[in-house]
Amino acid sequence: MPLLKLLHFIALIGWCGALLYLPALIAAGGRRSAASSLRQHGELIRTLFNLIATPAAIVAIGSGTVLFLRDDTVGIWLILKLTSVAALVICHGLCGLLILRGERTPRPAMGGACAGLGTLIVGMIAITLWLVLAKPF
Repeated sequence: MPLLKLLHFIALIGWCGALLYLPALIAAGGRRSAASSLRQHGELIRTLFNLIATPAAIVAIGSGTVLFLRDDTVGIWLILKLTSVAALVICHGLCGLLILRGERTPRPAMGGACAGLGTLIVGMIAITLWLVLAKPF
């Protein structure tokens, strides 16, 4: 099963990396002026979200589920960790909503929402990492 842990780890790196980068890309899209530049930027954001972040999230959550079922880990630690992962899933969904909002009406005012979401994502990744490192044996 070390390959399953490796798959889980790689998927988490891809998912968390994309989640960290998405708010900055979305905020940068609101500052574009040319229509062709804005369209290309929107395609880049959608590609990152649809082809990297979402599949990585699915693989990370699926492989993580198999790992905790295999190890038969149950307890308050697991509940806290799953809660932090659920918060990351909500952040993922909020990135998707910001992408849709930015495509409909690109505005520089989205910078504040993107900064807030980025801060929340960093916090949730830090909490999740702390919970993983504090795992009882």
